[in-house]
Amino acid sequence: MERFVVVLLLLLCLPSTALASDFVEATTAITLSVDSVTIYPDGLMVAKCKGVLDTTAGEHKFVINVPDSADMSSVLLTVSNATVERVVYDANPVYTLNVSASGPQDFALSYLMYDAGFWEPRYDMHLTDDSVLLNANALVRNRGGEDLKSVRLKLVAGLPISSEPVYARAVQFAQKYAAEAAPVEALSAAPAPSASGELETFYIFELVGRKDLAQEKDISFPLFSEDVPLVRIYTWNAYEQYDGPVEEEIRANNTMQNPWPSGRAMLYRNDEYVSTIDMPYTPSGTNASISIGPSADLKVSRRLKDYNITERIIAANTSSKNHTVKETTQTWTYHLKVESNLDRASTLEVTDSLPQEAEMIDVTPKPTESTATSLKWRLQLMPRQKTSIDYSYKVLTTESLQNEN
Repeated sequence: MERFVVVLLLLLCLPSTALASDFVEATTAITLSVDSVTIYPDGLMVAKCKGVLDTTAGEHKFVINVPDSADMSSVLLTVSNATVERVVYDANPVYTLNVSASGPQDFALSYLMYDAGFWEPRYDMHLTDDSVLLNANALVRNRGGEDLKSVRLKLVAGLPISSEPVYARAVQFAQKYAAEAAPVEALSAAPAPSASGELETFYIFELVGRKDLAQEKDISFPLFSEDVPLVRIYTWNAYEQYDGPVEEEIRANNTMQNPWPSGRAMLYRNDEYVSTIDMPYTPSGTNASISIGPSADLKVSRRLKDYNITERIIAANTSSKNHTVKETTQTWTYHLKVESNLDRASTLEVTDSLPQEAEMIDVTPKPTESTATSLKWRLQLMPRQKTSIDYSYKVLTTESLQNEN
């Protein structure tokens, strides 16, 4: 059973000449112990407190002690077998409750504190040939003004929406979350970190066990660990990098039920440090595309193989006037070479750009994707394979030379 401090503040009695039944009701000050805290991306913290107190049936007044950093308008108190008659907001809120049944009553309190917490994920990524061991830790700082002992810790992660500040959405979510909180007796620690709540793109991670959070101390807690499948991809923008290099990219599939929050990641290959990278926000069931950087595993080049230009003069007659038009046709042929230096199979995605007026004449092999201004190939390369891409296009332009009546 949770314990908390109950202090009898005041019992005012009228002079002895007054009737014994005429008195001002006692006001009891209550400090509830913090049971859980939830920290949001922009520093918002929601504190939830609970306790049990024996009360008699009837009307009672309670002063609820809350920290100075708490937003007074966000304070929410619920008591079993009781209804709230009124609340007076002063230095601390004073609740008048009507208790319907004598006995132990469950008290549950929640409130918001702005800029009171901080957290961010930190990742270690250990690459193998076909998977990556992803270790995530949560770096947490308590800025709420007091040490927190043996609390359940919940961390909110989410993908910001550009049209609405994250902070405003976090406050709305926190207020909704506090207002719809489960009864005190239903609260229990999660068996493992999990996304236990969701609003739009917000997710709540509840850490295992209870935590101590000293003030203004950076503390790291394990968040999750997973060995996830990956695909290695090499990419080459042939239009911008005629002679490469290709970029190595890994696409790690999030097979977990939870999202991967965005954060910094230390990347290791064969237990050797490679670089520090940015882990993108990755919802469940999607891929995180992570650039490793330039690679010499593949040798590439793009060359103009042929260029032709032809012109012809066309006389166009109408009922009112004669037109002389010069028609110009330009033809380009490009040759792209690819050579693998690897002793294993690999995948290369090649992109190239076209003029908007271009008309394709020939392309080998057929592109995987094409638009009016771009071509994209996805090549499956065998070990040490050499291959090439050839394509031709033309651009037709016309110019009026003279007008004759």
